[in-house]
Amino acid sequence: MNHKNENLSRRENNHSMMSTYHLISWGANSHGQLGQGILSEQCILPQNVDLSRCSLRLESIRKIVGGAGHTLILDTDGRIYSCGLNDKGQTGNGNIEQRNVLTFQKICALQHEIIVDVCCGWDSSAALTKDGELYVWGSNRYGQLGLDHSIFPTISQPRKISIGERIRSVSMGLRHTAIVAESRKLYICGANNRGQLGLINPKTMKPYILLDTFTKVLELIMRGNVENVACGQYHTVVITKNQKDMYNIYVFGDNKHGQLGFCPKTFSETRLWQPICIPLPGIQLDTPIQIHAGWSHINILSNGVVFSWGRNDYGQLGYPLSNSENRMQERFQHIEHIPRIVQLSVGSEHNVALTDDGAILCWGWNEHGNCGNGNTENVLKPEFLSDLSNSVGVLIGVGTGHSFAVIKDIS
Repeated sequence: MNHKNENLSRRENNHSMMSTYHLISWGANSHGQLGQGILSEQCILPQNVDLSRCSLRLESIRKIVGGAGHTLILDTDGRIYSCGLNDKGQTGNGNIEQRNVLTFQKICALQHEIIVDVCCGWDSSAALTKDGELYVWGSNRYGQLGLDHSIFPTISQPRKISIGERIRSVSMGLRHTAIVAESRKLYICGANNRGQLGLINPKTMKPYILLDTFTKVLELIMRGNVENVACGQYHTVVITKNQKDMYNIYVFGDNKHGQLGFCPKTFSETRLWQPICIPLPGIQLDTPIQIHAGWSHINILSNGVVFSWGRNDYGQLGYPLSNSENRMQERFQHIEHIPRIVQLSVGSEHNVALTDDGAILCWGWNEHGNCGNGNTENVLKPEFLSDLSNSVGVLIGVGTGHSFAVIKDIS
């Protein structure tokens, strides 16, 4: 490092040390998933999260994710903290009799591992280590943890899963899990009632009911290396990259709300049992693409622009439809009149985005105050989170019906 870069790095570190950070949360809190130390039906405005009893440093928060009633926070030291509903062991603290964990606590079973990523299903959790090892815990009723569901219906502490090679990324849906291996192949397990696994039983030529072992999705179906995967409620979205460094998106599973990118009224089935590639007009296919799957809608973040399609009856697509009775949009389009987006988090039916100047936008389902605007009416177009006086957002995260943000005071 040269002296100029070293001095710049020192100034940035000094500025970070002088800044005051806050963790705020809002939305559903019936199981303490907001980490505020109380149970409440909802929190319609952002409130500070008290971490005084926790070793987590606000400026070190790297990622926040949540399930139906629990939340995980990953920090830059590779430690995980959890709170919320624990009836299936989804907080990973080993004490399944403690039904609700009201404040964030470190998951001690993983304190000797360096975690680089975390994700949540409805009532299950997963973590990925820097060495490409996968740990899972919580509900395994549908085999979504990659273990025999008759022997391990729930797991209260993280348990290592092996597929015989390192793992690059992991995503969880309602009751299924998908992983991308180092070989850039896709493995998947869990419930398959809507085709969300993308697999047909080769012996019977019929769809599996469920799979409780991670199983490879045939690479012949999807051309190119798998870059990433996102799981929705009953559907799955996969990004691949071919030899020309061009990206493609493959989809499979439930299409009741057009979330696979084609109209269910004109397609013979409302579900797709095996992957197909869908066109992405208007998106630069030679630049990186981020995919984010809600329960029944999909968002793509590309070059600071958000594209969306699928179910829209709560406003989760971020734009009104021309026909008021048409509550779905099978052809995606970008959300207009919003600033450049640098982070995007998607709950079951609501969305939170961070702009390049530190503002926070929310839209979609708002029954529990998920959008943080002080009421419970659905938000049909992106709205700025207004309760950020003298602060800027630096990180966002969501659960099924709850939201978080790390904010920093500005002078």
